[in-house]
Amino acid sequence: MKNISILILLLTLSGCSIWPLGGDVDVRDNKLPYWAKLTARTTEELNMVVIHATELSDLAEAREYGERVLYSQSGTGASGHYYIDRNGTIEQYVPDNRIANHTSGWNDKTLSIELINKGRYPNWYHSDHQVMREPYPKVQIDALILLVKQMKSEYPTIKYTQGHEDLDIRMVEAENDKSKMVPRKMDPGDHFPWERFLDEVGLKKETPFKE
Repeated sequence: MKNISILILLLTLSGCSIWPLGGDVDVRDNKLPYWAKLTARTTEELNMVVIHATELSDLAEAREYGERVLYSQSGTGASGHYYIDRNGTIEQYVPDNRIANHTSGWNDKTLSIELINKGRYPNWYHSDHQVMREPYPKVQIDALILLVKQMKSEYPTIKYTQGHEDLDIRMVEAENDKSKMVPRKMDPGDHFPWERFLDEVGLKKETPFKE
């Protein structure tokens, strides 16, 4: 029993999930440089998967944004747990047992998945460009569904899912016209196939009660 306790402690400190994702999911471990500075947590209270779009050009740009240190006090930045490229490849930037900074107010009990997608890029807050323009390739959604199914198997407490736009509904001044307001977040947007996704993963598109 002592040896098992030591093993669990080592896995927690290393940033690995207690039981790594397995099955048919091929995930590349690509932790952010500051991952160990993110707040540690258990995975026993995870309850929701949040779907994002990067609104950036490609995975390399998403990585560059994720590595930026935005919060000087903690030495961390904003990023998701998993990133899925247009060709279906999956990378993990933040371990499941660390709190990623991805959705203001909803980080403690959630896992975040970022889909590489241009969205409104590079005119995020221009009032004339408030349309998520890029469809999601089938192979990207296939990989997403496979990943979320594995998450559900790994963490049976996960019952809910929402889009970033459902949880962060704040408005900001348009960059081209301060008299107009535009959504801060619009992802994953109208191109995301919610009906298919929900049918296949069996999660509720609802926001869990926040204790």
